[in-house]
Amino acid sequence: MLQITPDAATFLSELRRGQDVPETFGLRVFPESTEPGEITIGLGFTEEPADGDQVTEQDGLRVFVAPELATPLESATIDVTEEAGAERLVFRPQSELQN
Repeated sequence: MLQITPDAATFLSELRRGQDVPETFGLRVFPESTEPGEITIGLGFTEEPADGDQVTEQDGLRVFVAPELATPLESATIDVTEEAGAERLVFRPQSELQN
């Protein structure tokens, strides 16, 4: 199942607050657009999961993963990295974070 690091959960919770989104809303991970052979991953806050979403809670953040992405992301982790002084989210293999 898709995981989220504590740093990413904090980053996302702060982002949610900064957008005045209620704390009861969760993060939805979904295919935003699909080019032939390519998946673009979208992230957004929503009140409830969509039908078929995989649902989990990590570090106080509810996470809804669209069924189309559940298998491709099952061994991934959302993490935070800093580039040019700005934080951004990245997807990493879970094996990179297990030490």
